[in-house]
Amino acid sequence: MYKLIWFCIFFLASCFIKAQDTLNIYTKELRLTIDNDVFTDFDRDQYYSSGLYLDYRWFSKKRVNKNKIIHSISFHQRIYTPRRVSWNDPGDFDRPYAGLLGLSFNKEFYFKKKDYLKTSFELGLIGPNTQTDNFQITWHTKLNIPIPAGWEYQIANSPIINFHAIYARKLLGNETLDLYSESRLSIGTVFNQFSHEVLMKFSLLKNSASSIFFGGHLGSPLPSKSNKKIIEFYFFYAPGLIYNAYNATIEGNFVGPQSPHTEIAKSWLIQNRFGFSLSWKRFDLLTTYYFKTKETLDAEAHQYVGITLNSRF
Repeated sequence: MYKLIWFCIFFLASCFIKAQDTLNIYTKELRLTIDNDVFTDFDRDQYYSSGLYLDYRWFSKKRVNKNKIIHSISFHQRIYTPRRVSWNDPGDFDRPYAGLLGLSFNKEFYFKKKDYLKTSFELGLIGPNTQTDNFQITWHTKLNIPIPAGWEYQIANSPIINFHAIYARKLLGNETLDLYSESRLSIGTVFNQFSHEVLMKFSLLKNSASSIFFGGHLGSPLPSKSNKKIIEFYFFYAPGLIYNAYNATIEGNFVGPQSPHTEIAKSWLIQNRFGFSLSWKRFDLLTTYYFKTKETLDAEAHQYVGITLNSRF
């Protein structure tokens, strides 16, 4: 798995470096996202410890009421651990170990008033059969960092069948500032949550008709200039509230055998995320910092960083 990750990074980078054509409309894109709390502190390795997402996106020639549509398929892995991976007694845990592997089939709608809707159907597996424990142990061994000691108590095997939706409604905007109301919903065998954010985007370059903010460059005309010229640069900030109805990575499965260790999940969480993005004609770099209040009664607040690389072709 780790060889695949490095291959994807080098492939995306090479696509950016070698791209010198004059085409200004691209209809396909590869996206790699890496979430990890080690980006905030080399000694931090807890809770939502790691997330890997590889997406293939393509522009649809069909439109609904003349609105642009983008389809995508995403392969992803998520890893969850307690606050200290050195703990080997489940009595000390403040969050269960959990490993997920899945595929998502996604559809994104871009409306004329810059509103945005994304729907996702996720299929996968949570539990020992994902081999997430071996993956993390291998990584930690190669990097000579503490080896996780409690994977034998991870959430048990169960299928993932989840529906996710994101709807962002533009409230106001100009060439510098865009203000959105953004809602997220997850329903299924693992995640049952609803969240709402107020999202502010501050553009440092002229606000174009399309934006990487919601992946909107794909299928839209882009400046027919050198790939080395930055076409979009912005900062954003999004405070929000999350309601958690049920989270199987903490509370155990709906379907399948009973897990050896579970915790009580908090119903309400506060999340703040902020970051920046740089876009060229064929390549994007997006960095997002997340801060979330504690998910269980005994846990601490958590922070991590997500890095996204896009390459259009």
